[in-house]
Amino acid sequence: MRVKPFYSNFKIKNKIFSISLLLLLIFCLIGIVSYQFYTSMYEERIAEQSVATLQLSSTVIDEELNSLEVMSFQISTDEFIQRDLRTITNSQIDFEIFQARMRLIERLLMFANSEHYISSIQVRDVYGERYISGSNTRINSNAAEELMSAAFDAGGANVWSRIDEPNYISASRLIRRKDNLNLNKLGYLVITIDMNRLVQETLNFSPNKNFIITMNEEIYYQSEEGELGTVTLPIESFDNGYKTNVVNGNDYLTTYKHSRFSDLTYYHFLPFGEITRQTEAIKRIMVLLFLFMLILTVLLSRRAARNISKPLEKLSERMKQVQQGNFGLSFEDSNKYYNDEVGLLHVNFKLMIDKINELIRENYTKQLMIKETEYKALQAQINPHFLYNTLDSINWLAKMNQQEKISVMVEALGNMMRNIISKKEAMITIREEMEIVNNYITIQKHRYDKRLHFSFNSLLEHDYIKIPKLTIQPIVENAIQHGLEEMLTECHISINIWPLGEEIEIVVEDNGPGIEERKMEGIYKGEIRSKSSGIGLKNINERIKLMFGEQYGITIESEVGKGTKVKILLPSIAG
Repeated sequence: MRVKPFYSNFKIKNKIFSISLLLLLIFCLIGIVSYQFYTSMYEERIAEQSVATLQLSSTVIDEELNSLEVMSFQISTDEFIQRDLRTITNSQIDFEIFQARMRLIERLLMFANSEHYISSIQVRDVYGERYISGSNTRINSNAAEELMSAAFDAGGANVWSRIDEPNYISASRLIRRKDNLNLNKLGYLVITIDMNRLVQETLNFSPNKNFIITMNEEIYYQSEEGELGTVTLPIESFDNGYKTNVVNGNDYLTTYKHSRFSDLTYYHFLPFGEITRQTEAIKRIMVLLFLFMLILTVLLSRRAARNISKPLEKLSERMKQVQQGNFGLSFEDSNKYYNDEVGLLHVNFKLMIDKINELIRENYTKQLMIKETEYKALQAQINPHFLYNTLDSINWLAKMNQQEKISVMVEALGNMMRNIISKKEAMITIREEMEIVNNYITIQKHRYDKRLHFSFNSLLEHDYIKIPKLTIQPIVENAIQHGLEEMLTECHISINIWPLGEEIEIVVEDNGPGIEERKMEGIYKGEIRSKSSGIGLKNINERIKLMFGEQYGITIESEVGKGTKVKILLPSIAG
């Protein structure tokens, strides 16, 4: 079942407007889908770049922190520092101890000046005395005890810790005596690192805002120029990547990376506002463009629809006037329409009305002539009846004088004329057509006596099948005129009728002298006419084609000296 579109009952101008608006909405939907698709691609690309940037940043910082671990090991195993700590621990001479302390501070100063981001290096001996090189980073006693305890528990390995000052961390290590693998405790080493300076010196690119370093859920560094404030970090223990988090009520793209050398975890928070700033601008531009296109579509589609529908409405109004019988229309405004299909409709409608008016005038004149000729026809109707009565009188007179041949011929002629003249229909049954043929053959047999032989054979119920009137009789007449009259021997004429599916074929065959090929072409073209004033083969053929189509009609098969066969192909039409 075919469903009509929703706008099928709209006026043309409303259809044009509806289709234009529908197309605009479709394009808008396509734009929205495309915007969402490319926005997601853009956000994913930004996330991938953020991950790559954090990967690079964390790798650089990891390398620096790893080099600091190496430095702390070098300091703890340095020959001069080991010597001075042994002197401080074992010597009883105050001057030697004083000299050892001075040398120790100088040696620590050399190491402290190797990197700008090293805030201080301090060593605590076994007696608890501190030797500091660099700024005096304040570490309270409790924190110091915790550092010493953690370093002792690590057994000489480096221990990273956070101190009280923001964005400062420390690398602690137990100093053991290395000569002779004694491994006795000589003291503790604490290197304090300014993370702000480390990040600024090592990461000379912009994504340092909202940069955080943690260890075991404790923040070791948070960039001061960021706007995060106090945050609760997502704990990502096993994987690296990115996700969306809500921090202090704002959405952030959070990328995270675990250190390859320690338990540090690096975070970078990118506000979604920075990501969506460009996409929001594109969204605003798309909304403005859509509004502009909507207004433009409404104005142009309305104007175009009005220009198309107005001439059609005018044409429809004129058609209604014609429907009501008003043919005297004025077409003075037709020239103002465009030379398009609608304009051509107006021109053709004007030509049609002019033609109708002309036909009306001609028909009125013809009707006057018909009225005049009808009166004359009424007067002439007596002539056929007069002819029938005259032939009937001749027939009875011949019978009274015992002239049988004259009686039979006159009776046959009268019957034939009645069948031809009295039957007004264009289609008659085969039986009625054969009655005309038989009456005609009866007359011709009395004329040619024993020289004419006629036979008829039909495989149809010819009482009911209809054919055009005077289809077979003219062909039989042509067979006698062009066959019998041109030969001295007997002439045999046969008629055979049989079905061909939904069609019938009638064959009229004679044993006459035949027809030459050049003469046969003249018969088809109508150049050779019947010897009498009767109906020619061309006339019959054209009549059949006009009534039933080009596939039907007459076919002539003839050979000189062997006779002629005329085939008539007709549709099988029951009466």
